[in-house]
Amino acid sequence: MPERSAAYHLDRRLPATCLLITPSVQLASSVHGVLTRGIGSRVWIWQEAAIEPALRVLRACEFRLILFDLTLADARPGSALRALRRSAPRTPLVLLAARVETPLRLERQGMGDERARLAGAAAVVPQTDPAALERAVRRILEMPPERG
Repeated sequence: MPERSAAYHLDRRLPATCLLITPSVQLASSVHGVLTRGIGSRVWIWQEAAIEPALRVLRACEFRLILFDLTLADARPGSALRALRRSAPRTPLVLLAARVETPLRLERQGMGDERARLAGAAAVVPQTDPAALERAVRRILEMPPERG
């Protein structure tokens, strides 16, 4: 049991690696800025502009969190989400929505069969709400809120 405790503490001292999947330079800059200002050196972000290169990276690397731009997959992100879940089934997934969304609304827009449902997503965050993104990342990565 002591080994597990040591691994837990070491894992929390190393920067959390996050995979950001978005073609938007503006969104990538925003996410980098929000997480750098809010969490600092405790998070490291690898960005891919498309789903296929991201899936190749997932075959070689393990991440603690995946941030996925829902606009990348247009109105039907089901196949992209299924591919991500197959490649990294235990990695928490945060969906970056163009506006405030709910999982039910997204599912009704054509998510597809049950395997594509958003129950597997840890959070759906509006791209325009940096505070919500930081809160979601802190919660998922089990980082305490910033004291202030």
